[in-house]
Order: sequence, then C-alpha cells, then structure tokens
Amino acid sequence: MSQETGSDSDSEDHSMGGVLGHEPGTPRKRIVGPAFKAVFQFAKFMITLPIILVRGRRGKIEEVTVYSAHPSFFLWLLIAVGFASSAVVARYPQEAGLFGWVYVWVLLYFLVTLMYDVSARKLGFWTLIFALLWLGSKYVEHIKNVAVLGSVFEYLADLKPEFDVGTATALSWLLLLPWIGSLLHMALNGRKRFTPNEIGEFHFGEGSELTDRTGLRFRTRYRDVLETMLTFGGGDLIAVDNHQNVIKRWDNIVGLYFIWKDLDRVLHQRAAVVDLGDDNAASEQR
Repeated sequence: MSQETGSDSDSEDHSMGGVLGHEPGTPRKRIVGPAFKAVFQFAKFMITLPIILVRGRRGKIEEVTVYSAHPSFFLWLLIAVGFASSAVVARYPQEAGLFGWVYVWVLLYFLVTLMYDVSARKLGFWTLIFALLWLGSKYVEHIKNVAVLGSVFEYLADLKPEFDVGTATALSWLLLLPWIGSLLHMALNGRKRFTPNEIGEFHFGEGSELTDRTGLRFRTRYRDVLETMLTFGGGDLIAVDNHQNVIKRWDNIVGLYFIWKDLDRVLHQRAAVVDLGDDNAASEQR
C-alpha cells in the first residue's frame, strides 16, 4: 500500500544541505537552547496529534512537521497494559487469570513487532492459513471424533497463567525509562519539517540538514501493520528522483496515514509553483 506525490518539474537535480555541525567553541546556550525548543515543539506535536488525527488541519498550510518513532516507542502498549491490568487486578483479584492471558498476548504482539515485518498481505495470508487449519481441525474432530487442535487448546487452558500485580507493575516502571528515552530521541533527532521548497531535519549536537525538493517525488509505504498500529497510523516516507532512485527515507513516521493529506497539499505547492513558472517563461518567449 503506497502513495506518491512530487514535483512535475523535469529537473533531476537535487541538493542535500550539509550538516551544520557545532564548532568546539560553540557556547553551551547555543546547544541547550535548540534542545529545549525541540522538546517543546515535540510536546506540542504530541498534544495536538489526537486533534489532527480526528479532524485534520484547517486553513492554509505552509509547512508540516512530522516525527520518526524510535523502536522503543512501541513499548507504550506493554507499559499501558501493565499499569491498567495491575489496577484492575488489584481491585478484582478474581480477574487475574483473564488479565494474565491479556498480558501474554500483548507481550507476544510486541515481540512479533520487533522481530518481523508483517505487511497487510502477509497478515491476510497467515490469517487465512490459521482459519483453514482451525476449520479443518474442527471438521476432523466432529466427523472422526479425533482431537487435533482441541488438545492444544486444552493444554494452553490448563496452564492458567496468573497476572502478578507486583511483577507487571515493576516491569512497567522499568520499561518506562527507555520509552521516555525514545520520546527524547524523537524530539531531538526525529523531527522533519516539510515546506514547499525544502525538507529540514534537526539533529541534536550535530546541527541541521536541509534538502532541496527539486526533482523529488514522495511515496508512503506501510510495510508492517503491527508497527502502523503502534505508531497511530505510522509508516515510511520515501523520497525518490525521476529515475526512481531512493534519495531519502524516513521510517515510522507517527500518524503518517492521517497526516498524509496535509503533507500532500504542502508537497504539491512546489509542483504548482514550478508549473506556473514554466507557463510564464513560455509566454515570455512567445
């Protein structure tokens, strides 16, 4: 599943601004100041993200800022389930068995997300395979009276995992530290600012990078359904030239599926400006 937009200009030239690093003698405030500004901008982005996902941006859009998620950002699901389940089981101990299975499946979901890229096609394929196996086993058990998957399910049910409040709470608190680290990484190194003319990136301690958008086209790619869900509709944004060579790639852009409409409007402003310039040049030659 992909989308593409870009400039209609025939120009194939593109230039990537060099990284403007800090000199050894740079005052500390020139480093700390941008860091605080980046954290503030990221906090504003995360606070307004739910509103943007629901109703989108309104009015004229001059630029769009997005963030790339670090893999440890995915920990939020395990942390949230751990704290929420602990609160419920502490009040209703009889539900420890149910939430034990919930925690096991969430942990499995997280591990599969880290180890594999599950595209929509793969997810549909394996869902179909398991559905056929389940229906086939039910048919054999009903016709031949031979246990196939039923014995497996009975074995798993007999395991009776119990949700331990203390263990889950301690684990959630410990995982909260790397998750906060992922937020800082996103704020200081994951920001990308798209305007009709350029793409700006900020890297804490190194500097800023500007990429000229001339001759570039942009595609979205949702390579992992599980990661897309954990990043609230996130995906990869790929910049290619007119020969389909990949120039830049940004992985796990948070909320890309919902932000793409606004981002597409900004990216097409360049195409409109280029087309207008070509028309004016042609009219002057006449």
